[in-house]
Amino acid sequence: MKQTCLIFILLLSVIPVSSQSTIHKFWISFTDKNGTQYNINNPAEYLSERAIERRIRYSIPITESDLPVNTAYIDSLKNIGFSVLYTSRWFNSAVISTLDSGQINLTSQIPFVKSVMHLSRDSVTEGGKHKALIDKFATESLDYGLAATQIKIHHGDALHSWGYLGQDMVIAVLDAGFYNVDSLRAFDSLRMNNQILGTRDFVKPGNDVFRGHTHGMSVLSIMGGNIPGELIGTAPAASYLLLRSEDASSEQKIEEANWIAAAEYADSAGADIINSSLGYSEFNDSLQNYTYKDMDGNSTLVTRGADMAASKGLLVVVSAGNSGDKPWLYITAPADGDSVMAVGAIDQTGMYVPFSSQGPTYDERIKPNIVAVGFGTFTQKFEGTVGPGAGTSFSAPVISGLAACLWQKFRTIPNYEIIKVMEQSSSLFPYPNNLIGYGIPNMTVANDIITGYTLIQDNRGLTIFPNPAVSAISVSLPANEGNYIQYDIFDIAGRKIDISGSVTGTGITEFTIRSVDKMTPGIYILQVTTQSYIYSVKFIKK
Repeated sequence: MKQTCLIFILLLSVIPVSSQSTIHKFWISFTDKNGTQYNINNPAEYLSERAIERRIRYSIPITESDLPVNTAYIDSLKNIGFSVLYTSRWFNSAVISTLDSGQINLTSQIPFVKSVMHLSRDSVTEGGKHKALIDKFATESLDYGLAATQIKIHHGDALHSWGYLGQDMVIAVLDAGFYNVDSLRAFDSLRMNNQILGTRDFVKPGNDVFRGHTHGMSVLSIMGGNIPGELIGTAPAASYLLLRSEDASSEQKIEEANWIAAAEYADSAGADIINSSLGYSEFNDSLQNYTYKDMDGNSTLVTRGADMAASKGLLVVVSAGNSGDKPWLYITAPADGDSVMAVGAIDQTGMYVPFSSQGPTYDERIKPNIVAVGFGTFTQKFEGTVGPGAGTSFSAPVISGLAACLWQKFRTIPNYEIIKVMEQSSSLFPYPNNLIGYGIPNMTVANDIITGYTLIQDNRGLTIFPNPAVSAISVSLPANEGNYIQYDIFDIAGRKIDISGSVTGTGITEFTIRSVDKMTPGIYILQVTTQSYIYSVKFIKK
């Protein structure tokens, strides 16, 4: 049984397709990254500027897990005859394909191969099954007022009214396809304003994601849609990466590997948030099925990938799953991750929807974390209309968009604090349950919680001189920032260097940082924390 969160679609037929040849796909783990041409001191060679800035902003160091896989290892696999589909920096692995499954035995003779896992077997033609898919809900006349409920139930309209619509935030959408996003009217403003930063198909590399499945298109419309009077998304001014990792025609573990490849791409491209309306528990090959015991945050491949993405500073928002009224009952991977925000479903009145997967995790952690409207959620439909849909597939993007707007306002807060604040702002806090977690988050309460921390990023007005610097830096603040100031300096890899300190006094507006002459030449980030603000600014050490 398919356990992904694509439940707004209905299976109409399953037609076997016979073929004499089969493609086998394997996950190859390597022992090390010895001999790689890259190093952690030059991250610009393999990470975008946005990805590096994210690590600096949240004090996340560049580590060996960021380094690309050794190209010599990849070449060796190709020389044997394997096709290398993609690699995983985080897990030092490669996904390969071959027509000869016995050929994988040759890897036992390769000293740098640590382990091998069989991911899938597919017909050479078009996969082992063809599924006809259709929207679960018939097209209906819209009650235009209903489209606002999925935002207003969270007081997300307050964030919008304050001008926070997701500007300068990047959301990576990992899904099954983005049918006609290049032409449907809900996405006119995304196209006009160049808010679609890139697309990639990790299922069939090189394919056009706009000619694929409709699910990701509907998910995207909940965040980025913009049809005034009908449908406004939760983050209409954000930018988006549209990444296909899910093969809607089957359910195999290769999709977990695809998910990790897409997440690594999102990381390196500088995304802030991953929205994944996907979940895994049971597969076409029942021998690969997970059990509830595997929902412990550490066992499944995709959950380990989601937690790794979170460790790189991304906010990972995933659907809890649609098994609450099925024998499985529980959340699906990667919703069990301890570093991801799993979102369950309520209806427009705030009531729990029975299909929404339940918690806790096997190790008894609260899941889902929070809930959003996942029944009667208004989306762009494939035929051009706007209408309601159902599934935790649709509750997750409601939260992803609102989180983008909240994070836009409070940029210095790390991803795990955003999750904590969303939980603390919710209707059941501090008494969560296994159906809706901490409940329905409230964006105005979240705003009040954060401002209670009194740390709001505002880089306007802080100046340093000279820049480039040689021996010392003079720092000027825009106003009296109190009687105590902390300053820290980070290198381009996100590591704090020893030149940190504090300044005390009365009405501090200026101070000097000495010992800059002890620093090696390069690009650095100065972070200044006052009683009210966190400032950060780049400078060059000559």
